Amino acid sequence: MKLPGDIEFLHPWVLLGLALIPWLAWRLGQRGTLPSLRVPSIAGIASLARVPRRHPGRWRNAWILVPLGLLIVAAARPRMPRGDTPDPSKGIDIMLCLDFSRSMAEEDFRLQGKRVSRRKALETVTIQFVEGRPNDRIGIVCFARSPFLVSPLTLDHKWALNALRETDLATGTGIGWALLASVNFLKKDSDRSKVIILVTDGENSAGPRASEVIPAAVQGGIKVYSVLIGPEVVPPSAAAGHDLNRSSRVTGGQFFQATDSRALGGIYNLIDQLEKRELIQKRYVSWRELYGWPAGVASGLLALGLLVVEILRRRSP
Repeated sequence: MKLPGDIEFLHPWVLLGLALIPWLAWRLGQRGTLPSLRVPSIAGIASLARVPRRHPGRWRNAWILVPLGLLIVAAARPRMPRGDTPDPSKGIDIMLCLDFSRSMAEEDFRLQGKRVSRRKALETVTIQFVEGRPNDRIGIVCFARSPFLVSPLTLDHKWALNALRETDLATGTGIGWALLASVNFLKKDSDRSKVIILVTDGENSAGPRASEVIPAAVQGGIKVYSVLIGPEVVPPSAAAGHDLNRSSRVTGGQFFQATDSRALGGIYNLIDQLEKRELIQKRYVSWRELYGWPAGVASGLLALGLLVVEILRRRSP
């Protein structure tokens, strides 16, 4: 059982004993049977019916019940962590393989009601995607005729995105080489799940096709999601045999098409939901025990209560 401020109880079931406090208060507060004596007249004992100035019994019950409640809390062992605690997080390695060929400068996408280039739309959606995955190591490979590393796998997403903004467009579209480069950068670390998100707006025009290098991704256990962007839609009959579609499905990934910014954002969101994995990081934790506080206060209240009750008893008429 955990409370705000990282306080938790080692034995929370002990707190069920607190439910007995109201019942004990009710039982101790009940009036017992009054003693009686037959007398011919009550004139001589009429003063005994007056209410005494003090009622030590009521206060005595309070001084017993409050410490009892504190002792129950102490027995539940409240504590706080001194060091790191287990941190469930969703963390995988993602390499963004982005087409930065000259055709990405075409202004046939719309963003917030304005006409923008394919590159601008891709940058905007990519930034939103990266910012939504703070626990993932993300790298960026951009490509035209040849691939070039923009950012290695890193948790410093701000630096990676700044490097992406400063990247220039070039000529050619070498999808196969870019995919192979992304695979090689991911294979350097084998502990996490690995994903490549390939985004392009054209057909391969330089080097091998994606299907020719995809065995390297399969061997490395890397899942590939490919996204074809642009205003032209590949019909379903042609999409089934598309090189990117066949390559992605071999790895367990998927193939998408995006004709506008909204569709592109939806694809990124879908990939975001598909690629969430919970990791429990093992860390050593030391605890600061807090049971001494309620136990100490209970002992003090109990001693003070007994003292007050004894004083009131001596002063009662």
